[in-house]
Amino acid sequence: MLHCQVKVDAKTKSLLDEHKRKKKKAEKKDSEANDEEEGETKGSDDDDDEGDVDESALQEDEVAKTQLEAIMREFADDLSREPPGG
Repeated sequence: MLHCQVKVDAKTKSLLDEHKRKKKKAEKKDSEANDEEEGETKGSDDDDDEGDVDESALQEDEVAKTQLEAIMREFADDLSREPPGG
């Protein structure tokens, strides 16, 4: 599996962190509602959700990866040439 990591500025990082908090809170509510319906209780999960990726994000990543591979194949000749004047 290919993982892509990018740098973000402070404002984007804070927005991403806020999104993660809201998402985790919503998932916890859904989980608690499901537990009540099923009569089960779960322990709390790890607070570190850096590795959590939903299915739609994985699908988007796969599409992007496929498209990037196609672009690399299409321009392989140009990429293998030495730059002019070099």
